[in-house]
Amino acid sequence: MVLDIDGTLMDTNYLHVEAWALAFEEVGERPPRARIHHQVGKGSDKLIPVFVEDGQAAERVSELHSEYYAELQERGHPLPGAKELIASLVEWGYEVWLATSAQPEELEHHLEELGVEGQIAGVVSSDEAQESKPAPDIFALVLERAGVAAEYAVVVGDSIWDIEAAKEAGVRVAAVMTSGAFSRAELEEAGAYAVYEDCAELLNAGFPEGLFPEEEP
Repeated sequence: MVLDIDGTLMDTNYLHVEAWALAFEEVGERPPRARIHHQVGKGSDKLIPVFVEDGQAAERVSELHSEYYAELQERGHPLPGAKELIASLVEWGYEVWLATSAQPEELEHHLEELGVEGQIAGVVSSDEAQESKPAPDIFALVLERAGVAAEYAVVVGDSIWDIEAAKEAGVRVAAVMTSGAFSRAELEEAGAYAVYEDCAELLNAGFPEGLFPEEEP
């Protein structure tokens, strides 16, 4: 199982939107927060150029976002069902991996809030991948490290960027709507095989029963 963190397990997307908005404003740009929100989930190297083309300004925006988000991150907490989903998957014998665009200092906070020490098999960040989402590299790297074929993995994510990346890596995606940026129809159209309100509903629906072949290769 490959789980996204921001917007899927952790209620942090709106904090990122505010941090990006403040960062863009400092370099003279004021994109509507709704537009920024729709881009959250991409790697910052792909989000920033949507709004800022100048290379120096883009670098400054990245630095400022990290600074502003550091002031806000303590307000990010697990979303409904997130902890329970991880615990249940581990109890049922599934290997749980986290795939994230979070910076190391953000990741430390997330892991502490989720209380996953000793439960997860590993974490792969976008910094370790050659290209960030919506490129498939981060999910391909998880598959490589876990030593499993794509048909024996499922991604749980909250954005169309998660879905695009996972699909290109050959992995099925269950989507949750906790990002607040995408409708059920948008997530389904992007290619999610199922869409849930949050991790709690996903877990109550019996996920991941019936998703895998009976015997592994």
